[in-house]
Amino acid sequence: MSRWYWIVWLVWLLAGCTPPPIYSYLVYENPTAFVRLEPSPWVDQEDPKTWNAHPVTLARHQLSEALKGLLVREHRAGLILWIRGIAEELPAFREEEVELLATRLQEGLDLAVPQEVVTFYISHPVNSTRREVTSGGLFVLDGHLHLILSNHRAIYEIPSAGLIYDRRYPLFSLAPLSVDILFASPNTIIPKKQEGLLEAILGDERGGEIILDLSKLAMMKM
Repeated sequence: MSRWYWIVWLVWLLAGCTPPPIYSYLVYENPTAFVRLEPSPWVDQEDPKTWNAHPVTLARHQLSEALKGLLVREHRAGLILWIRGIAEELPAFREEEVELLATRLQEGLDLAVPQEVVTFYISHPVNSTRREVTSGGLFVLDGHLHLILSNHRAIYEIPSAGLIYDRRYPLFSLAPLSVDILFASPNTIIPKKQEGLLEAILGDERGGEIILDLSKLAMMKM
């Protein structure tokens, strides 16, 4: 489902057309950030078995703990890992980003229907033509919070003309994710299902995803 979503987007782009808006509801927006609801590219609209457990009401501190606990670590492998060792773990979100997102994501999950995902986008200017982008989405299924980090402080070159797609497509990775995704309390993480042959060949379509146990998030210190 997700791959067809991006194929359609690519056809529109190559044809020189402006794709239609893909979000269904704008929860919050300012010049550098937004939270909104979008049709989930991982849901079969006709098959209720694939639908998310939305709408869902979560406590604000659950989402705050999820964002605060999310960590990133520069991905190192092979010779680089041997020479430089394992990189330092750092918070994925700044404090002010957690404050901005937590309440709006809470509202988004409370409004979302089963076929939707809540997306988020935050940018910071680097200079007049470049900005730093962090974006992704989240949804709830089977008592678990699926948190997707599509971009983490990725540098986006704003085009002088044409489609500006970093704001339009928060689930689209502007570049291969260069960090590993971790969580401060490892026992809160739900292991992902083993990928199938197709995913192994084509790559994990939600490579920046971490799955968290909502019951354990609820017990964390408020």
